[in-house]
Amino acid sequence: MRHWTEQAACIGAPTEVFFPEIPTGDIRRLHWIPAKQYCDRCPVVDQCLAYVLPFEAQVNRRDGYWANMTPREREQYVRLEERLKRK
Repeated sequence: MRHWTEQAACIGAPTEVFFPEIPTGDIRRLHWIPAKQYCDRCPVVDQCLAYVLPFEAQVNRRDGYWANMTPREREQYVRLEERLKRK
């Protein structure tokens, strides 16, 4: 059986697509569009999320576009998950 990363739509994509130089302000979200195009068609986005969340928790930092989410979206996702677990 192949590892999930071998099925990712982003295989061979330039790293800059997922880790762009991002200016401040409203234009920020436009920089994620190329990455989103890969993730929108990816069959393993759930596995990607399951990989990146523990890694980010370990290094205490969120960078790049992973699992069809910006760093801010992943932070919001984690907070929501934590709130739901407490209920």
